[in-house]
Amino acid sequence: MTENAPSTARAPRGYDLEIRQLKDRAVRMGQWALAMFHDGWRAYDQGDLAAAQAVLDRDTELDQFDEDMEHATIAFLVLRQPAAVDLRTAAALLKITTHLDRVGRLGFDMARIATSDPPPEPAELRTLLQRMDETVESMVAQALDALDHDRVEGARELFRRDDQVDRMHREANRMIVSELEKNPAAARRLAGDLLVARHFERIADNACKVGEKTIYALTGQRRSEYLPRHPFRPYVLETPQKGGEGRRGDRASRNSPGTPEPRTPPSPGVRTRFATYPGTGAPLGWGGDERASDAAGPTAGLT
Repeated sequence: MTENAPSTARAPRGYDLEIRQLKDRAVRMGQWALAMFHDGWRAYDQGDLAAAQAVLDRDTELDQFDEDMEHATIAFLVLRQPAAVDLRTAAALLKITTHLDRVGRLGFDMARIATSDPPPEPAELRTLLQRMDETVESMVAQALDALDHDRVEGARELFRRDDQVDRMHREANRMIVSELEKNPAAARRLAGDLLVARHFERIADNACKVGEKTIYALTGQRRSEYLPRHPFRPYVLETPQKGGEGRRGDRASRNSPGTPEPRTPPSPGVRTRFATYPGTGAPLGWGGDERASDAAGPTAGLT
């Protein structure tokens, strides 16, 4: 092929174009929400009330993103009646926008509790909160990248990173309680820190939900197929594992990083939660060309 030869890549058309446009809308909404989170934390951390007000003033646009995305997705479902991967993608986007809205709203909530000239908290606690912010912001960005570019492995990695945030959240709680006992006069600022640490943890969870729905849209897999549930215990009953890197209940402590979860196809005759390929009985979530299931009707691919 010569340097001036025309590209063989085709521009998206039909369903592909409309799905691409819906994804673009969702990514733009996510970027707006991420900016609200970023600026809300900065306003709280620096005691900047003008910056806090600027975040609060952007909530109307976030609501408009949410409404526009909902209307566009419902119109696609009604007019196109998609099946298989297109149907799953549209359904997933309706849920993804809810989680993106929560990211922005939690940034809004951080801005609401900002105070001017906040009393300094212990340096160790402030450093931990800054680490949480950096980790969680990068998780939201990674979730948006996975959605935008169909990166299944990037979406799955979010669950491992979420365990890191959970551990930082527990450590922040421990430090705040300890500081409250030593310095009751700083209760107002420490109460704000407690809320902010919780907001970080919730934003990380919402990033994971965006990743989870992205995986579902692309593969048909539910989380239980690649990340089995496990029992949880009250935090006070958990015991640190060797090296302090994990606790019972953490996903990362039960499964080595980078080790894929085993997947066993359902036994013959066992009813699965997936619609099946016409005439094969093979569930949609187990590979193959999912567009071949279009003939199964508009509900194929939903669980």
